[in-house]
Amino acid sequence: MTAVATRPAKRSPSAPRLANAIRAAILRGVYPAGVKLRQEELAASLGCSVIPLREALHTLASEGLVEFLPNRGARVRPISSKEMREMSEVRSALAAQGMRQAWPNMKPSTLVKARSIVQRMEAARDPLLRVRLYADFHEAILAPAGRPYLVETIRGIILAGLRYMPSWLEAFAATGVASPPGFSPVLDALEKNDLAGALEHIQRVWGEQEVILVEFLERREKETGSKPKQRR
Repeated sequence: MTAVATRPAKRSPSAPRLANAIRAAILRGVYPAGVKLRQEELAASLGCSVIPLREALHTLASEGLVEFLPNRGARVRPISSKEMREMSEVRSALAAQGMRQAWPNMKPSTLVKARSIVQRMEAARDPLLRVRLYADFHEAILAPAGRPYLVETIRGIILAGLRYMPSWLEAFAATGVASPPGFSPVLDALEKNDLAGALEHIQRVWGEQEVILVEFLERREKETGSKPKQRR
């Protein structure tokens, strides 16, 4: 009797791969801020089982992109001008503190690594890659501080801002900004041993970018008559 060949069962994508796919979809606006992530529908569309999907959603929740509501499942965390302003203030304060602590321990290799990241970030066309390199830049420049928790907190704030990316792109398009200001002058100042100048410029870079988005969100909230959504 001849054995009948059978095809191996199709394996469900791993949780990290699912997290990457959902994260990219959030970035590109496929799953807008505030939308409910129905796990059965999501599992069917991604060709996976519910178990790794739940693990992926918990990973994204730890990054601040997704939140779980009691008895209501998961959703993409809402966005608001108020939250964006607070995230900016906290990130700026922590990064400035980290820069001062890192400065005495900075070596030429630190600046070389950071400049390489900046060059890749300025050349990147994929918004997801730009945000990741943005986080990598902060990690590289602050690493000499020897404060891993502080660096990880800043990185978390930056990556949590991924869900704002569709609005970032709308805001830049609405204001005619071709691209956000860069960090090369920050590194130029550090190479000249000008810590004050580096801090001043990096604050200006953050401010110029975030004011554009905050004002855009405030206008949109006013036009729609919606109040910033509060986390539950």
